[in-house]
Amino acid sequence: MASESRPSLARALILGCRAGLLVFLALYTLCAIFNMQLGYQGNESRVLEERVWNEFRSVVLGQVGRLILAYTVVGLILGAWMGAGLWALRASRRTVFWGSALACLVMEVPWVLADMAHHPHLYAATLYERSAWTKALLLSLGGASPATWRAVALGPVVMVTLALTFRGVRRLPRWGYAPVSLAVLTALCFLGWALQEEPQITASPRPNLLILASDGLRPDHLSGNGYGRATSPHIDRLMREGTRFRETVVQVPRTAPSWGTLLTSQWAGEHPLRHTLVGREAREAPLTTLASALGAAGWRTAVLSDYAGDLFSRFRFGFHHVEAPAFNFPDLIRQRMLITHVALLPWTALVPGLFPERGQLPELTDPSPLRRAALRTLDGFRPDEPFALLVFASTTHFPYSAPHPYEGRFIPEGYRGPWRFGATPQMEVPPNATPPTPEDIAALIANYDAGVLAFDTLVGELLAALKRRGQADSTLVVLLSDHGEHLANEEGRGLGHGEHLWGSAALRIPFVLRLPGRVEAGRIVEGRTRSIDVAPTLLELLGVPAPDTFRGRSLASWVAPGARVPPVPDAPALLETDLWFSDRDGQPYQEVRIPYPWVYETAMVDPTTGDIALKPEWEATVRAARHRGLYLDRWKLLELPTPSGVKVELYDVTADPAEKHDVAAEHPEVVTRLREVLARERPGGTGARQGRGE
Repeated sequence: MASESRPSLARALILGCRAGLLVFLALYTLCAIFNMQLGYQGNESRVLEERVWNEFRSVVLGQVGRLILAYTVVGLILGAWMGAGLWALRASRRTVFWGSALACLVMEVPWVLADMAHHPHLYAATLYERSAWTKALLLSLGGASPATWRAVALGPVVMVTLALTFRGVRRLPRWGYAPVSLAVLTALCFLGWALQEEPQITASPRPNLLILASDGLRPDHLSGNGYGRATSPHIDRLMREGTRFRETVVQVPRTAPSWGTLLTSQWAGEHPLRHTLVGREAREAPLTTLASALGAAGWRTAVLSDYAGDLFSRFRFGFHHVEAPAFNFPDLIRQRMLITHVALLPWTALVPGLFPERGQLPELTDPSPLRRAALRTLDGFRPDEPFALLVFASTTHFPYSAPHPYEGRFIPEGYRGPWRFGATPQMEVPPNATPPTPEDIAALIANYDAGVLAFDTLVGELLAALKRRGQADSTLVVLLSDHGEHLANEEGRGLGHGEHLWGSAALRIPFVLRLPGRVEAGRIVEGRTRSIDVAPTLLELLGVPAPDTFRGRSLASWVAPGARVPPVPDAPALLETDLWFSDRDGQPYQEVRIPYPWVYETAMVDPTTGDIALKPEWEATVRAARHRGLYLDRWKLLELPTPSGVKVELYDVTADPAEKHDVAAEHPEVVTRLREVLARERPGGTGARQGRGE
């Protein structure tokens, strides 16, 4: 009778599949019931939810189907595997079913806990405010190693494998050990091949180009620039081996328009990326860029990015190869639905192609996938042609969510407040919201610094890859960012970037160059440089003429080996804000602006592509309302349009580097002169098309 209750292998697989399916469909139901709200980076809106349900119901239902299918597949595979293991142990039918269900849970729970320890920010969006016990769970896992939980999760898999192997070996005929031995030998040979050193690459006669950038990277948070925390050992070495510019400023402190200026060497308004939400005409316009100039000269060009670099997939910058996420409204819906399914999230990392929106999650800024893509791309370049590779990370962008082992590295001991797992600017702040405490701000900065350290590790790994390939001395390595970042630690300047031009935290970027023999080691160039100067400088160092459309000047002579160089001569550095996403975030800039509604009312969704763009009827208002200004010599001028006229502010950045004191009233002649320069230099002004060498 006992033998009759033991199932055949086929029956055990069916019982295991049923058990696994039961467990994972139950998990789907729990996640769906307890997480019904849609939001983005902590921002939720009833207007948005109604629009989703009314206009994008098919996207929601399609994502529900994909999620259920994924849960089903995981449940069937795990259940079948556990059922096979219990069959090998000669379990009864009932034991196979319930044992498979229990084994699936035994694997699922620590697998999720391991991923929480690795990426706690990814789960904080759903669980931190859910309940006291989920908050306590996250806090207990923050800063912990995921290795132990992964080992526990893999325990059932190992046990099943051993059980199947033991039962299979016992039934093998004598000759059956030959294929087993052959399999082991093959595995050892493969392991030896995988561990062998990378081959030395024959250097191209022309230098390669590797641009390493991270969104929102502040130069004053690099330890090599005097910052108190050890955030950037590899970048520090890069600065010692190359030349860095003391001060480089961007025009628009937002990603898309700033990269437009960096790559085209034109001011926003000359190139079509006037703001973040430009329409289809601007997205489809061909651009003359650093990439297109290098491509025409024989370089093989590529750009790689994670979530903040969606612009590279949406604009025609001229790269031959692009790996960057999309950003459209349907994908945004899929992202927000996926992130609430905490039971499924760890499994989506195993086959990322099934849920590509995972790579677009702003809470998941682990640079590891970017590193793997960069190494794969480097391997794909032909050795006889030079390459130009731009790697753009999101690790230092809000919500400041570095993964393990960097996560929590600098968090003050005992802090359990709301910014333990990062923060993001809120578009709608409740009137009774509690302002952040000094402890909150310290935690926010600690999370940001952990992101700097994570990006620095990526820099070190890619520099090491160049060295292993024999290309370190034949590659121009560039460290950049698209803008800086406000970190809530300066009164009235808030959190994030792009909304105002006060202070320098969001306007300054690192600019470091390294190329042995052509770039002086250990040099610091004084004076102010601009983002439009970057592309002409790189082209001259690579021996490629700059296109006539480039407006910036080359700084190559300031980095050339030899005698000390003077400071860079000053030139107008234009400044502008991007469009405002909110009219209700409670920040001081709201008091000095031309009002228009928030993005939920001013933006539209392209019905054919799903791209988000500003409604045409708001373009003129947004253009007229933006704050503008310039740096020139020791001065910073700002023009702030308001309903009652333009408010003008002037700062002496030499005497007042923190830009705390408006001295416009004391220097009316300076205000007059700088306003004339600004009117002349802005796109559309009398001197806007005077070309390179200004």
